[in-house]
Amino acid sequence: MRNCPISWPVAASKIAAVALAACVGVAALPACSSGSSDVDQTATPPADATAAHEHISRTAAVQAVQPADLRAELEQLLGQHAILTVRLTRARLRTDGDLAQSADQALGKNTADLGELIGSVAGVEAAEQFEQLWFGHVTDLFNYARGVADEDDAVQAEASQRLDDYTIELSQFLETATNKAVSASDLEAELRKHVEHLLQQVDAYAEGDYDRAFALERAGYAHMFAVGKVLAAGILTGGGEELPADFDDPASELQSQLGMLLGEHAELAVDAMRSGFSNSPDFPAAGAALDENTRQITGMIESVFGADSASSFQNLWADHIDSFVVYTQALATDDAALEETATTELEEFNTDFAEFLSTATEGRLAAPALADGFVMHENLLFEQINAYAERDYSTAHEVSFDAYKHMFELAAQAATAIGDTVAARSPKGGAQTGAGGTSAITRP
Repeated sequence: MRNCPISWPVAASKIAAVALAACVGVAALPACSSGSSDVDQTATPPADATAAHEHISRTAAVQAVQPADLRAELEQLLGQHAILTVRLTRARLRTDGDLAQSADQALGKNTADLGELIGSVAGVEAAEQFEQLWFGHVTDLFNYARGVADEDDAVQAEASQRLDDYTIELSQFLETATNKAVSASDLEAELRKHVEHLLQQVDAYAEGDYDRAFALERAGYAHMFAVGKVLAAGILTGGGEELPADFDDPASELQSQLGMLLGEHAELAVDAMRSGFSNSPDFPAAGAALDENTRQITGMIESVFGADSASSFQNLWADHIDSFVVYTQALATDDAALEETATTELEEFNTDFAEFLSTATEGRLAAPALADGFVMHENLLFEQINAYAERDYSTAHEVSFDAYKHMFELAAQAATAIGDTVAARSPKGGAQTGAGGTSAITRP
């Protein structure tokens, strides 16, 4: 945040779930019956017939979703999981039982949405297996935070051991789910990295090293996008199909990275606003993480539109972050005049930023529609901090997820407009090769 005026001390994705259910649960589906009365319904069908049925069922389910949508939804869902788990463990470290309980409920919904859809395809047994594995590691992470908070080495050690077991079990489960399109050993390494990010941020936060805690939060969030991409590819190719050519082309990568960074912006804004309202000692680190996110988005803008546009973007974006901080200060001090100031500043930002993006994309992003989109962004962040201030944490979690999802909608629109603009400026063939800017963008 820039020139911060505050003087304080420094839950589900349906598409992804259906696709995951398709590959996780096909083996648990009942065998097809011919319907003939003289067929022994209890007999085990021949192995080749069973395999053919499973392949047909899996292929049909996977083909029901678009590859790009599957990837995007998995990335979003796993990113949400990482953020919610961070909030759960930090609430436990701060001994805020109500906030921890609401975070736990949000994580339960994140898991149950997947499990419910897995059950609709594969039956109760497969759904229960997935839910037990996935939510079990959330419980272990919480118990680790409990052990740290209570200085109980035995609880920490037990949670760590259970998490080691989890990485093995889930990696084997997912290897089977993807028909070995993704190996258990590779998955185990990625799951261990996921667990390490979350455990290390607990340790850092408990030690008061808030800068490191937020850096690990950001690393853990970004890592889950990489995991989502790998799992989506495994789901799509697990039946012997080829990965679609546009699965990770420059346009898809641009949308993924924009979504990741804009979604993170919303979540870090939530963290900063809540820390500011609560006068928490982690507030400066939350603001610094939000600033770093801004620099990364600015870097993407510069790689596509140049240094002048990037400078304009950074100034505008920093101003709107400052306005959220002012609003939070107004809420904390019950200052109606200051609240009006923040609201007025954001109204000006909406107009200026919409015009900036419309100009940068040569009219491919319509200014009025963009302004409306950012009004929604602001309203959702206001709504979540208002609920947080009233200790209505369940509503605060629900609205913050709406704010998170909304940023991916804006990212999809922006990525399309940016891609079309780059293609129009590129030599013939540039849009296919990524020439003109998007090919230079790499995941932070």
